[in-house]
Amino acid sequence: MLKVCNLSKIWKDFKLKNVSFEIGNEYCVILGPSGAGKSVLIKCIAGILKVDSGRIILNGRDITNLPPEKRNVGYVPQNYALFPNKNAYKNIAYGLIIRKVDKLEIDRKVKEIAEFLNISHLLDRDVKTLSGGEQQRVSLARALVLNPSILLLDEPTSALDIRIKESIISELKKIKDIPVLHITHDLAEARTLGEKVGIFMDGELIAFGDKDILKKPNNRKVAEFLGFNVIDNEAISPEDVIIKNGNDGIVINVIDYGKYKKVFIKYKNYLIKSFTEMDLNIGDRVGLEFRNKIKLSS
Repeated sequence: MLKVCNLSKIWKDFKLKNVSFEIGNEYCVILGPSGAGKSVLIKCIAGILKVDSGRIILNGRDITNLPPEKRNVGYVPQNYALFPNKNAYKNIAYGLIIRKVDKLEIDRKVKEIAEFLNISHLLDRDVKTLSGGEQQRVSLARALVLNPSILLLDEPTSALDIRIKESIISELKKIKDIPVLHITHDLAEARTLGEKVGIFMDGELIAFGDKDILKKPNNRKVAEFLGFNVIDNEAISPEDVIIKNGNDGIVINVIDYGKYKKVFIKYKNYLIKSFTEMDLNIGDRVGLEFRNKIKLSS
């Protein structure tokens, strides 16, 4: 179990402000825009950055002031941080060698985790010859082979194309029985992977709970970040904006996704987003129906 209590840290342009949350053996995704301070948060938990105030408790042990190597965390940085002069096998085995694990046990563990992540065929490869997705799996294997008390993932798919990203997400879904803290700006990752989800903005954790918070935002900031339409003090998902014949608004932009189109409509003083199968063009007048309105607290 990870418990973060009133964590604060000033680092360059970022400021964490009294961040508190708790997760058990579940997959937690912290979602937020670039520059929100998510990487500062995860580096504080990993021990790479020293906190200014607050506490970090892992499985009942206060690790706030421990060096990274004594925290038993598995950390996968955004750039993978693989050793370019070692092959995949030696990269995965590195932490076990440092811990002076028996050679036969190292071989067993490396081959076991490689099979788990479908990279057994890559073990003899120079890491410089691996694709981004293959390097990501090797970096993930290097973290998991140490049986960490928690796995920390810093934007694990941000540098990957959509096909490889989907493949990595399917591998991440296999991870069970340890806490995982995964930070991202990708809403689809949060929806797919998150058992617990946090919304992080301007160094603050402004919402935290199960993944229902992605469907039912409780305040304007969260609703706007998640792409909801906000009218007065109510949020409406683009899927709940029904376009029909009428004269309520005017189409000002259309993005074609194939079967569906995302349509932007000027409605009174608002810019409304909706998804539709209708063939619409900029300048068309349309009617609007709003369903499943969510009352916002602020």
